[in-house]
Amino acid sequence: MKKLLSVLCASALALTLLAGCSNAASSSTPAESTDSAASSEPAASSEAAPAEEDAAADTADTAKLEAIVTAVEAVNPVSNSRALDDFSLENEIGLTLDNIVAFQGDVTNDQADCALVLAIQAKSGAADAVKAELEAYKESASSNLYAEFADKVAKAQDARIVVDGDFVVMVIAGVAGPDYSEIDTAIEGALA
Repeated sequence: MKKLLSVLCASALALTLLAGCSNAASSSTPAESTDSAASSEPAASSEAAPAEEDAAADTADTAKLEAIVTAVEAVNPVSNSRALDDFSLENEIGLTLDNIVAFQGDVTNDQADCALVLAIQAKSGAADAVKAELEAYKESASSNLYAEFADKVAKAQDARIVVDGDFVVMVIAGVAGPDYSEIDTAIEGALA
């Protein structure tokens, strides 16, 4: 059922891209968890150390996310861009927001294009789950387009999804964009 919902959501995004929606949205991040309780015990116990490491790992690194998007968009510009927001990630791409610490990205609003640049900081241990959901979106986006959009289908089929630790990057080259080798170099450099 969850996979079917993801496919339906991805199909909705593909149709939205084709429709050329002009909704303007801003980049955002899901609310960070505030469930940690203050303790009067010292943090030196061996049980507290892993919890502190997880909390540190789940602190948003917005500067790195911005640097990744900027580096990739330098070689793969997103024409008539719309910033991705929580709604877009959950309902258009089919991502589970509970797996995400922060994200930044843009998608084209140009019906004749398909460019997308998305950088995600997953919660500790959730990068593979985010990647699997992006793979489902990629499959849906590349199989649900009409034949007259063959150039967009080809770009979507070759989309890049790269995982580096807790960071996951997805890039779909624009129709008039560069060869994917330039995008691969930009992603590699931004994640280094």
